[in-house]
Amino acid sequence: MQPTQALTTDTLKQLAVVDNSMAELLDELEKTDFSDEASDMLVSKLQDVIRARQILIGRLVADPQFVDRNYLQAQANMTSEFEQRAKKVLAKREALLRGIRNSKRQINVYKSIDSNR
Repeated sequence: MQPTQALTTDTLKQLAVVDNSMAELLDELEKTDFSDEASDMLVSKLQDVIRARQILIGRLVADPQFVDRNYLQAQANMTSEFEQRAKKVLAKREALLRGIRNSKRQINVYKSIDSNR
């Protein structure tokens, strides 16, 4: 095996591990309550995994020896799936934040009304 083939094989193995980690993190985020402290840690880990995945895919794309178009297309499809799942998690969290803000605003209105009595 040539050094570039070994590097490519290593990159493919690392990418498989990163893809698995990303799927697991998204699963956990989908199950974890927004107010749970673990949620912030999961988001941070997800950001690290996303960066690692970008680097690994960048290596494959830049490697002139790697010409497996089907594999790269599968990775592009997987990226789209991950993106859609992450957007759903983000939308859910944003909706919860809006709800919290609205609740606080209502409480402040009631406090204001009560203080004027």
